[in-house]
Amino acid sequence: MKSMDVSNPTASASISAASVFLAPVLTRGAIEKAQTLSIIDRLAVDNDKTFSGVISTREAVIRKALNFLDDIHRSLALEENESTINLNENVNGILYDPRSRRIIYGLLDLVSVEGIYPSLSPGVGIPIERRVRSVLPAGVVVKPVPSVSDLAQGHERILLAEVIDRLSQIAGDVRKGLKPVLRERTLVDIICGSGELAFGPSADSKGKSDKYKTILKKLLDDTATPVLLPLLTSLLQPSIPTWLRPQFSVPLSLLLLRPNGVRQTIEFIATTYPTPPPPLKDSRDSSTSNPPQGPPIPLEAITQASDLLASVPSSITPKAYFQQLAPQLFQLLDGDSGPELSKAAGMIIGGGILVRRNSGALRVIGWEFFALPLLRSIDPRPARSTSDEGDDKHVTAVSEIDLSMAIQRLSKIIFSHPNPNITNRLLGPLIRSLWGLLCYAKRRKTMVCYTQISTLLQTYFKVSAGAEELLKLAKDLLWDGRNSWTFGPGSEGGVEIRPREPGGKEASNMIEYVEEIDERVNEFVHLLSSANIDDTDLGRMFLSTSRLWLLGAQDSQIGRQTLDFGRGDDSKVPLEKLINAKLVQKMLEEFKDKLAGKPTQIFELVKQLLHEYVEQDQTRERKAESLKSPSYAALGNIVQQDRGKGSKAGDESKNTPTQEDPTELASIAVSLLSTILSSPDYTSTPQDIALLSTIQPSLSYLSTSSPSNPSSLSIAAKNLSYLLSLHRALPPATTTTTTSHLMVTQLEDRKSYQQALTYLTDALPPVRVQGLALLTKLIGSRSSILDIPSTAILLISLLQDDDEFIYLNAVKTLSVLASTHSKTTVKMLVERYVDGSEESSLDQRLRLGEALLRTVEGLGRALVEESASRLGEGMIAVAGRRAKRPKELDGRKNRIRQDQGRQREAEEAWGGKVPQIDEEEGTVDVETNRLADIVERWEGEEGEEDVRIRASALSILGQAIETNVAGLGSELTSTAIDLALSILTLEKSIEKMILRRAAVLLIMSLLKALDTAYEEGRKLGFGFAGENLADVVRILRYIEATDNDDLVKGHAATVIEGLEIWRSKSVLGVRSSERAQLTPSLALSNEKLAGLSVNPMGQSGSRPRIEEVE
Repeated sequence: MKSMDVSNPTASASISAASVFLAPVLTRGAIEKAQTLSIIDRLAVDNDKTFSGVISTREAVIRKALNFLDDIHRSLALEENESTINLNENVNGILYDPRSRRIIYGLLDLVSVEGIYPSLSPGVGIPIERRVRSVLPAGVVVKPVPSVSDLAQGHERILLAEVIDRLSQIAGDVRKGLKPVLRERTLVDIICGSGELAFGPSADSKGKSDKYKTILKKLLDDTATPVLLPLLTSLLQPSIPTWLRPQFSVPLSLLLLRPNGVRQTIEFIATTYPTPPPPLKDSRDSSTSNPPQGPPIPLEAITQASDLLASVPSSITPKAYFQQLAPQLFQLLDGDSGPELSKAAGMIIGGGILVRRNSGALRVIGWEFFALPLLRSIDPRPARSTSDEGDDKHVTAVSEIDLSMAIQRLSKIIFSHPNPNITNRLLGPLIRSLWGLLCYAKRRKTMVCYTQISTLLQTYFKVSAGAEELLKLAKDLLWDGRNSWTFGPGSEGGVEIRPREPGGKEASNMIEYVEEIDERVNEFVHLLSSANIDDTDLGRMFLSTSRLWLLGAQDSQIGRQTLDFGRGDDSKVPLEKLINAKLVQKMLEEFKDKLAGKPTQIFELVKQLLHEYVEQDQTRERKAESLKSPSYAALGNIVQQDRGKGSKAGDESKNTPTQEDPTELASIAVSLLSTILSSPDYTSTPQDIALLSTIQPSLSYLSTSSPSNPSSLSIAAKNLSYLLSLHRALPPATTTTTTSHLMVTQLEDRKSYQQALTYLTDALPPVRVQGLALLTKLIGSRSSILDIPSTAILLISLLQDDDEFIYLNAVKTLSVLASTHSKTTVKMLVERYVDGSEESSLDQRLRLGEALLRTVEGLGRALVEESASRLGEGMIAVAGRRAKRPKELDGRKNRIRQDQGRQREAEEAWGGKVPQIDEEEGTVDVETNRLADIVERWEGEEGEEDVRIRASALSILGQAIETNVAGLGSELTSTAIDLALSILTLEKSIEKMILRRAAVLLIMSLLKALDTAYEEGRKLGFGFAGENLADVVRILRYIEATDNDDLVKGHAATVIEGLEIWRSKSVLGVRSSERAQLTPSLALSNEKLAGLSVNPMGQSGSRPRIEEVE
């Protein structure tokens, strides 16, 4: 290797010398003189004196180029070290000067193309045609290296080693110099060369291969993640050798564990998908004060990132992997990098990691790192505790910041990925803690915390909770923390978790606790009302709470709420009956009409209460009568009665407020029954009348005047008896068993429908998804309560939802609706998609197109008659050139005028042309500007349809043809093919590329439909034949040869090949199912050639005779 020259020429002088060296391949006149020579030969001709006596001209040329690169790098680095501010500007000017940069690029391309690529094994590196475009002119021929001997291969390896050594020195230099340009232009080639020398089949001794392993590792470690992600991805092609694949795949899999690696990986994956349009509310309101940070991330990109991040690389343990992954995802989740990445992180955690059994199951490593820290921050418990309460003697307090962060992270995970299973698993264990935190935050008037917790609880009750969960929470209404901790005021005005002081909860005033009970009961009922709890669950909860209050629990110690009055006082007052009584009273006030809808179980409770009261009262009367006649038995009763009074007096001295007077219980039961029967929403059924008739004897007994029955109870019983007689007098509905079952089914469907509508208007995405699930279930069961046009309008409106989960689920639901009511659904979708009144935006119409596409796929062979003709005519009208949109044209002109006005104002403010940042830095991207111009011209001219919506219409039409071409008919199909051919021949501009692609694919769809029909033996009565087939092939061949888009050319070639195969099959009459029968006729049959008297496998005694025949 040549050592660096110590003369230290200036950078300008080195670049000038390199310019003279590259003149034969960069000067137009010199290129035209020797167009057939390779780069090496042309440089050797003009520099023959320099290369005289050298064994290999190629080696001499490459070494000369390396020397120039060394000189330029050394000169730039030296000037930077000795520079002042002016000299720094001069160095930057040299690097970004177009002429100097072209010379440097030429040297690097020469070294890569002629020094590295010929020495690489097959499959290593980026294919030369896909490499970054060289500055070497297209007229220069790159001469391929012929096959050489082992000795020559050794020279090739020596040359490759020299190139890698010298370029890696520049790339690893601590000084700047040429390093930025080298890494930008040739880094991938240096990495491939290092991999070849380190792991290739012709690797030298272990010492040398270890050297290049070190070089490769240093290159990968020193390269930034955004640069290395696309680089390694492009190198991992299917053709890469097996000995090199793990050397690139393992570092690629570990890139996301670098600092900010997760964010950069998500952003890289997002760049591979089309950027979705911004939310509709932002596009309509340009004056939004808080625009979203960063472009929207497509849902497909987030899904792919979720699959990638949830998969543990084989080179690292799951614990070490998630230990490094969790902090990065939580950092993104906190929103420091913008709301889009925060949402993406929430979807990755909730929809990628926690939903997988191998990473998100309970006590699995993913759950331990992502879910458990959040749960323990809100409900701290020691890891050793396995019981519900546990021995929480040493729980560390949770600060206000940690508690608030845990709540925010939990909310983002749940709302970013609307999944009822995740909601249940994350919120289910926290219900008591969230409830206690909600009540404490409301008392402290910490509204931010209160709003967050209330939203979480409402989501849980709407999506996952049932009557059992409601009852559990109702039994713990006074819960304010575990044995060792409770909630307290935070250091910044919020809430924190702090250790509970010894002695338990202090209380010196019963009134304070009664007030707290009232507040919590009101909050609980408000939560039930806000969550729109199902009527069935609400009725079951009300009945269970009423039983606990009126009849008591079988085990009085289970779920009993107690209060400790003062330290050291062991007297505890059970408050279960008081809480249950207030809860029942509040629920009656709030949900009177709902409880009247299903009163059967309440009637059973009232019957039981009144029957027990009557029996007790009759027993007391019998005892009183027995005392009137003197007897030994009566004397015994007197003694027992006196003892009972003494016991009762002793009990009263304790002043226990939980003993219920039987008369009061009877009054409550009568009042409850009167409330239900007098409700306007209650309608009696024969079953209810039969049950109420069994209560009538108890009411008759209560109606009579008795010393034990107060007058108020007697009057209430009489009024209830009269009300009951009115219900019995009403004529019963004459319904059969089938009709009764149908009414019950309709009633259930109507409730589900109302609940779905309520959920769909909710602000929380998980709740809206649940509403769509309910609506889909009703549509799938063909419920009679659905109004199909209204349902279709509702679903179409949901297509405009900003949340992608919502509108994608709406698309699925529309597909289900179309499968049962195709005419109405297809008609409404096509009308909205065509948008003759110009009421919808482009994004809205594209979403409608997606729904139409899914609808066509779902209908299949059911796409016939009116639905098929309406769809075909609508798509042809949109895809053609005749559609005009004058309103859109006027709006576009107004926007242009406004932009021009703002531009003039800006120029006046600047006193001239407004400077652009890209122009100032010299980084104007011509390709980006070209693409932006194409996107701008997609809008069309003179009020034409947008190119994107036309391409969408062609795609839908092609799918309809492929799905059921017979349903569309010959006329619409012929019109569609004529439209596609016209687009291919007339609309040749560059912005119409996507339209021509869709047109070619439409022809392919017809070809697939014809082939499918032929294979199935169906006769369509039309297809490609005669002049029509010749015209299609002729136009496609012309497109294949002349179109300016490679994808259009490729599609055209594929269609031509498919047409030829289809024509051959049609002529020969061969189907795929008949190939097995046809093959033996064209191959060996019984070890003989079919049709010939030749036995190639046989053995005979005589030699075969060869004859020459004409």
